[in-house]
Amino acid sequence: MAGFRALTPNININTTSGQLRTELLNTFTRLDGQLSSSPYRIGSMVGPVGNSTGAESTLASTTISIGTLAKQESSILIFACGKTNVNANVKTLKLKFGTAELFTTGATAFNGVDWTMNAELVRTSATTQTAWVQFFSTATLTQKVTVSTVSVDLAQNQTLTIRGEGVAANDISLYYWKNILLT
Repeated sequence: MAGFRALTPNININTTSGQLRTELLNTFTRLDGQLSSSPYRIGSMVGPVGNSTGAESTLASTTISIGTLAKQESSILIFACGKTNVNANVKTLKLKFGTAELFTTGATAFNGVDWTMNAELVRTSATTQTAWVQFFSTATLTQKVTVSTVSVDLAQNQTLTIRGEGVAANDISLYYWKNILLT
């Protein structure tokens, strides 16, 4: 199997159905510890999913379990893209990890634009991370890059979220969201 270490012992295909079931369970048990090996997709979503009326709302989220970023310099790559509604309403897009805000567009009147976001969250210790975010939109080629250090306790499950806020429902929509673990 590509991407996985060799399995020992091999599955014996000359077995009864009960024995085969046991062989398969043993194989999955041996694979279980390897499923967090990188690269590994830890979350994804295909939309569109729009914001609620007048309130900041979660467009997508992924739970980052304890131990996901266990190794020093392990990281999560984040990709998101979407559209804003064709109106002059003020819209805000945010990327958050736990309670820490990794990125915000700030309140901006993006009128009918496409946008994309690329980011990486890197473990620097059990309680600190470095994040970089690149944001691009078709609104007169808006570009924004941020680099920040945040303090989130990795000894607890944390949530990685992308949030949108607008005046009306669906002012900002998420079309695709993907998170990949790199170790």
